[in-house]
Amino acid sequence: MNQHKCKKKSLWRKYQNITFEARQHPVYHCFAILTAFNPRSIVLTHSDNVKRNIALEKNLIMLTDAWMPICCRSLDRCWTEPSFAVDLSCKQAFELAAMFEQNAIYWVENNRLYLVPVLLEGIETQNLGKWSTFFYT
Repeated sequence: MNQHKCKKKSLWRKYQNITFEARQHPVYHCFAILTAFNPRSIVLTHSDNVKRNIALEKNLIMLTDAWMPICCRSLDRCWTEPSFAVDLSCKQAFELAAMFEQNAIYWVENNRLYLVPVLLEGIETQNLGKWSTFFYT
């Protein structure tokens, strides 16, 4: 297996070991979880990431009024990314994530959490399980 495929699979596994935290539960029937941090999983400075997320927020404001801040964290809490739970179609969320160079998005529907590849080719959407087991207030 070449180095690129190994890196891609390693990233995909990391994306699966996640929790989400927010002040309240998102009230949307189905929604995406989007961030603009670390495009293509290349770690940027905190300042650059904040600027990117502000740009994403401005796009969200133009598209919908149904969004809220949510925090994505690794299980060991070594990695955190401020994000947004957004009531958009999966297609709209996918396009926005691609615009902000994100490898993947999270999609929640019928209390199921899905990991959806955006820029990672050759990887299929993965059902991670019950949304309620990944979400904390």
